[in-house]
Amino acid sequence: MKKIIKGFTLIELLVVVAIMGAFGMIAYPNITKWIEDREVKKEVYEVVSFIKERKAEVDSGEYGMTIVLLNTMMEVYTMKPNFFTETYKSISANNTYKNTNSCMWNQSGMTRRTDLERTDLRMGPYYPDSNVHVFPSAWNSPFRTAICLTKDGTIRFKKYANATDKDPGTGETVDVFVFCPKKSSTENTCKLNSNIDKRYKITLDTFQNIKIYKYAQKTNKWTKIDG
Repeated sequence: MKKIIKGFTLIELLVVVAIMGAFGMIAYPNITKWIEDREVKKEVYEVVSFIKERKAEVDSGEYGMTIVLLNTMMEVYTMKPNFFTETYKSISANNTYKNTNSCMWNQSGMTRRTDLERTDLRMGPYYPDSNVHVFPSAWNSPFRTAICLTKDGTIRFKKYANATDKDPGTGETVDVFVFCPKKSSTENTCKLNSNIDKRYKITLDTFQNIKIYKYAQKTNKWTKIDG
């Protein structure tokens, strides 16, 4: 007797295709959101690493102070150790920056350091390789968050000039920098208090300790994930 080999019928194949299509329709949005979230998170951690690299240079004594402007371009300014001592530590020094423990990128002794800046770490609408919009930026007020990196953490940027938030654990006012997915935000809508899902923010306290938070639209809450 000949052995009869039975294959799939057309109806059976159509059922399989329909099931696979339904599975794909369910899974695809979740996979897309997961990829989008990973892209944003990657840029967040790159910025954190960049700040820590600049802080390590100050701690090693290479610079007396470094200012990083957290905006779309991540600008860097440095001050030599001897100039920092003359400005902030010398008994005979009498200036606004020493008296207020503050800094400005355009103060005497600060030098723009484009050689320390990363062209691959630029964010916002004019940089297609970036997957995020950021706050602060030129489209919002304030237009940047500036951090003054020193060994002892006693120097802060001009009071009330930065974007700030409250640390939920300590109640301290901290500097903040927000990242929003480009696919679900614009340069104008990316803000600290918007309702855009998958946002991240980094906060920096007086001593430049960094914490990373993630926002969930469903719960309307920020959750600390690092720091």
